[in-house]
Amino acid sequence: MKEETRRKREIALWQAFAVGDAMGMPTEFMRPEDIEKELGGRLPEGLLPAALSYNHGNLPTGSVTDDTEQNLYLLAKARGAGALTVEGTVEALKAWIRETGAVEKQYIGPSSLKALEKIDEGMPAAQAGMGGTTCGGIMRTPAAVLWKQDQTREELADSIQRSLLPTHNSSEALEAAGAYGFALEKALEGGSLPEILEAAERGGACLMERAPYKACAPSACARIAKAEHMASFPEKEMLRLIFELWGTGLPSADVAGSVFAIFVKAGKDVWQAIRLATVIGGDTDTIAALAGALCAAYAGGHNIPESVLQQVLAVNRPLFEAKYPEGLGL
Repeated sequence: MKEETRRKREIALWQAFAVGDAMGMPTEFMRPEDIEKELGGRLPEGLLPAALSYNHGNLPTGSVTDDTEQNLYLLAKARGAGALTVEGTVEALKAWIRETGAVEKQYIGPSSLKALEKIDEGMPAAQAGMGGTTCGGIMRTPAAVLWKQDQTREELADSIQRSLLPTHNSSEALEAAGAYGFALEKALEGGSLPEILEAAERGGACLMERAPYKACAPSACARIAKAEHMASFPEKEMLRLIFELWGTGLPSADVAGSVFAIFVKAGKDVWQAIRLATVIGGDTDTIAALAGALCAAYAGGHNIPESVLQQVLAVNRPLFEAKYPEGLGL
């Protein structure tokens, strides 16, 4: 792939990720019926007011959350150092907490906060992260994929593992992150839908083998394998089935399954993927960010309304300019 084409896909990916994060923020951890009541049963046509949010109602509409912030901090750290390391991941997360007020804004998840506190107390990073099973791992996988071009499969697996290990060194988190990371790279390469799903299976299995132990837990890859079946249902029924049968909460398998089902359903319609994720309920900002980014990489662009994109860029400009201005197309 030409560098110019790859660059275009990366910009589209990051823009879709940020917009998905901002779109899903107001409905995060709402139930589908409550979202449906607020929207009159329709998909959103633009950014939803932050005042709807249970957790972040005091933020400006269009604000991104920890999903985008952690990725950009990790990406800037890795590119600045010329390497993505476990130590760099810890430093990036600590800088993010310190500079953004993540604890005060209730952005940081329980797994990450607890693990970083243990590392401060002297516990080895690999041990500190063993309790992290939530989507805090898969959500920062884009940075592991994009910090360096032309990574081999082994290098990509290393990058994903190092971005997770301090906070999410568990089979649940590693499997989901491996699946998403390998799928995202294949999409950036211009892979077909079957090739992307095959890459997800390969990546999930690869990172699962690196886990310190294999937990008795739902499998992200098992749900991804059923994504095409789930996507065969009409949109509203699909969203209801995902929420009620798989769940859309913090567990890694919940987020991974939801993301891939929405990806298969929306295909190259990035805006539709983001809107579907916004109303699914549960961890909507993470699901919308990851689904939007995967669809954008697959499409090689996006169809997000310009007014929505410009509002998200404007509201979050200080962060974007400080950490990764070229990646957001500023």
